[in-house]
Amino acid sequence: MGLFNLKKTKIPRVVIGINQVDNLGPWDDRLNLPAESTERSIKKRTDAIIELLSKGSHSAAKEQIEHYSALRAYRMYQMLAKIAQNCKEGIIIPDNPVKLWDDQFEMPDEVREFYQEKAAELDKKLAGMGIDSLLGKLMEKLDSADQKKLKEKWAVKKDTPIRVGILGKAGVGKTTTVNNLFNAKFKTSRNAVGTTEAQYKDFELPDGGIITIVDMPGYGRSMDEDEGYKKIYLQELPKCDIILLVVQADTRDLTDDQIMIENLYEWSKEGRI
Repeated sequence: MGLFNLKKTKIPRVVIGINQVDNLGPWDDRLNLPAESTERSIKKRTDAIIELLSKGSHSAAKEQIEHYSALRAYRMYQMLAKIAQNCKEGIIIPDNPVKLWDDQFEMPDEVREFYQEKAAELDKKLAGMGIDSLLGKLMEKLDSADQKKLKEKWAVKKDTPIRVGILGKAGVGKTTTVNNLFNAKFKTSRNAVGTTEAQYKDFELPDGGIITIVDMPGYGRSMDEDEGYKKIYLQELPKCDIILLVVQADTRDLTDDQIMIENLYEWSKEGRI
């Protein structure tokens, strides 16, 4: 087996989301889907971004990158699946994590049927990936004593927030991503201990659990700022179950994002995150 056949190693616990694909062309507001011409533009642009961000030995792997629109709540299931595949603590998808429409929103019956059909297809793909579903299957194979132990451990775990570190430039849609990705409701916000720039933001999940978003300061404004933020990143990222790096689909300048990915790669190799 030659050197050129070596498989690329992923950066542990990292997912890269290409946000704002809805800015790449016309959108069908009635169906909340891209127009055909926009679908082609999205594929062309995201393929180019994925190729760029996964190129070289100090980069991400293609299977760590997914595209979506936080504002449109488009491809949220795909993003959740990507996070589940890369999370340190294993599968973290809650059952029924995403609402595909607002219950108060008036929509024609045929449109609602279309969404229901799409939701059924996505649910089938993610069947059994929800944590409650997995626990239910596991319980069936245990005796009563072990079931009790597992329930007790799960109760403790459920009270321990999942921690997601979120990185990106200012304006890439980090907060909107969190709201629509986890169908979460904002609860509280506080500064991360020992920093004045990172914030812990607690969100309540539909199943009653809590997810803590560690909102990192946005990079890319100046070299001096970025250098100063490294200390914050290295303090907070090791404590996260998953690191979500959000990049923008409709920009041609991804240099700062590439630098951040290189940093994540190096820090992971050095055991610093």
